[in-house]
Amino acid sequence: MQFLRERLTTALAFVACLAAASVLRAQDSTVALPKIILPPVEIHGFLEVYYRSGDPLIKDGYRLRKADLKFTGAISPRLRWRVTFDAAKPLQLNTATGTSADSAAVSSVGVDQRSRILQDAALTYSFNRAFILDVGQQIVPLSLEGTIATWNVETIERTNFVVERSRAVGLGDVRDIGASANGEVSGLEYHVGMFDEMGDAGGGIDANPQKAVMARSAYHPPFFNRLQVGGSAGFEGGPPTQEKQRAATEIQYRDTKLVLRGETMAARDGLLRRFGWYGLSAYRVHPDLQLVARYDWWDRDTRAESALINAEQVQIVGGASYFIENGNAKIALNIIRQTFPHVSTIPSATFGLLAFQALF
Repeated sequence: MQFLRERLTTALAFVACLAAASVLRAQDSTVALPKIILPPVEIHGFLEVYYRSGDPLIKDGYRLRKADLKFTGAISPRLRWRVTFDAAKPLQLNTATGTSADSAAVSSVGVDQRSRILQDAALTYSFNRAFILDVGQQIVPLSLEGTIATWNVETIERTNFVVERSRAVGLGDVRDIGASANGEVSGLEYHVGMFDEMGDAGGGIDANPQKAVMARSAYHPPFFNRLQVGGSAGFEGGPPTQEKQRAATEIQYRDTKLVLRGETMAARDGLLRRFGWYGLSAYRVHPDLQLVARYDWWDRDTRAESALINAEQVQIVGGASYFIENGNAKIALNIIRQTFPHVSTIPSATFGLLAFQALF
């Protein structure tokens, strides 16, 4: 009986509270509820779809190359946050095989963290123009083209030492978790940071106790600020089979019509040695029309020339981009001549890429 009385008393009190609230609302329906003011959030996006035709190494077809969504906001005048997703990234798996009786069998399966759709997830604190601190998952400071937004890359695909990843992680346009300092002092732009890996972890748990240190700098002469000259470097220690090194140079001239850019990139990943370079020119013959040409030399393994996995590769790219919708979208066509000079079993080819890109 005592238990029932307690429950009945609680129920009556609850009903009384509801009744009192209803009476108050009826008496004064103009009472304003407390306002919750949330900081504004900016949303941006980028979409890229292209069609590839004529490449004997890749089947003809459409590809959803990018579907970026970027969310940014301010926590305070100095502190900002950003989270970026690439919804077009296909999820990939890492597998390991063992032996079961007299045949091979998959022994473990795990998600390749580099294939997650999460791109950036970082906080940025601006002390001043000379010192800006980024903490979180971010693009590592490696190569000039590897840090340029896809929309601003003059060709449909980036240079080969960035996009070709058959032997190891790309040498630019890769992300990892860490902290970096960025800024500009007297014309010297700098980016230096410490990360779990050189993009290998892709936001996952660091597989070893070593940390990767990477830096990039570029000097913009005050008497000729359209020119920049610089380079980037990286180092991650460990035994000889794990040690990683990066060394790159860059030079660029850019004005409202003309872009001239060249880079070199050398990399060591354990016992693997890689090297690449390119030269690019782009010219705006009209505000809505840009022509581009690039010579791209890439050796994914400098110590061997026997198959596609270690072959030297040369690409000559020519193309044009036509801007529409007030410059927020463009249609691009690239024609690529591709050769493998030292491996006769890999066919040379001339193929095309037709792309549609849009900012929103």
